[in-house]
Parts: sequence; structure tokens; C-alpha cells
Amino acid sequence: MKNLMKQSAVLLFAAGLLAGCATSKPAAAPAPAAPAAATTQAISDAQAVIASAQAPCNDTGNAADLLAQAQAAAKGGDDAKAQQLAAQAKQTATDAINACYCAKAKDLLAQVQGYTGLTADQQARLTQAQTDVTNNNCKAAYDSLSALVAELQAARMTYSVVKGDSLWRIAGKSDVYGNSYEWPLIYKANTDKIKHADLIFPKQDLTVNKNPAKADSDAAVEYAKHRGAWRHHRADKKDQKWASGG
Repeated sequence: MKNLMKQSAVLLFAAGLLAGCATSKPAAAPAPAAPAAATTQAISDAQAVIASAQAPCNDTGNAADLLAQAQAAAKGGDDAKAQQLAAQAKQTATDAINACYCAKAKDLLAQVQGYTGLTADQQARLTQAQTDVTNNNCKAAYDSLSALVAELQAARMTYSVVKGDSLWRIAGKSDVYGNSYEWPLIYKANTDKIKHADLIFPKQDLTVNKNPAKADSDAAVEYAKHRGAWRHHRADKKDQKWASGG
């Protein structure tokens, strides 16, 4: 009887062990290995290029989507795919940013080429910018041309009238325009000081735009050549209409 009870206890114990084994949770899958150093670097490089985008050229195409795919591949342990996608993201962002700067640099080139009176230094900077655009170094060209345009737009000098001066004589001076027919530019810039274009006074300080746009210069010359008589302020109304853009 005792032997029978021992055998029953052994059987029950074994059955319990089997039941315990049957109900235990399956072992968790091993975590994927950490991304390779090359993968981490490729993703970092792509992130840097995307982050470098700034106005006016902050469009990076679909680089952000490609970067997200690269990060997902890296997390899943696929280093080769992650590196490939990260490289694509970096190149896409680089191309999109540069294309934007090329387009804007070309617009600025055309704008600068429309100005007159550039100094030797300004002309050299323009030439260098043209070379940069040709070599696809468009961000440098854009930065240089943006500064040059701002400089040309702001370039002014003050001319103090002396006895015997006229707008015709002032415009013809080599340190002003070197072309007397451009006198209407001076008149237009000083309508608040000049009532009659043929009547200015010593010690008047006149503002002179040093780098007028070629189109404005041409328009001034054309007007001056067909203005008519200077005597007795006969052309005052014509002058005022021209200066106001009429």
C-alpha cells in the first residue's frame, strides 16, 4: 500500500512539471544588433544637410522621407539598406538646395548686370559670382550677389552745389555720371529740394544715386535729349511728370 502511494505521488509530481512546462511563456526574440558605425554616420550626415537648409532655400525635396526610411532600416538591423537610403537622402537634399540657390543666383546676376557705374572691385565680385554659378557653386554666388545688390541699391553720394553749377554740368562730372544727359536722374532724386530743374543754388546738398539701373539711365538720357528749352522754366511740368513716372 505504501509503495502504491509513493508511485502515485511521483506520477502527480511529474505531471505537474509537465503542466508547468506547457504553460510557460515562449522565450523573447533576441533584440536586433545596434546599427553599425557607418550607418550611424550616414544618417548623421543626411540629417546635417537637411538641417542646413534655410530661407530662401529650405526645400529639401523628399529627403526627410528617405531619412525616415533609413532610420527605420537601421532600427531593423538592415545596415546596407539604411546606408543606401541615408546617402539618397543626403544627395536629394543637397541637389534641391543647390538648385534653388542656382536659380536665385542667376536672377541676381541679371539684376546686377542691369546696374551702371560699378567699381573695379564690384565688377571683380560680379565676375567671380558668374564663375561660381558656372561651377555650380551657387550658394557662394548667391551670398556674394545678395550683398552686391544691397550695396548697389544703397550707394549714394552727396554733391554740394557750387557757383556756376547746373544739373547738366554736375551729371557730366567724371566722379558723378560722366554723362551730362543723365541730369534727370539727379533731378528725380531731389525733387524735394529742386523746384525748377534749371535753377539750383550754391551750398545745396544734392543726393546722387551712384549706381542707377541701366534702364533708368537710358530713360533719363532719352528724356533729356527730347525735353526742350531750359529757359523760363518752360519744361517744369514735363520734368515733374517724368520724375513721378508719368
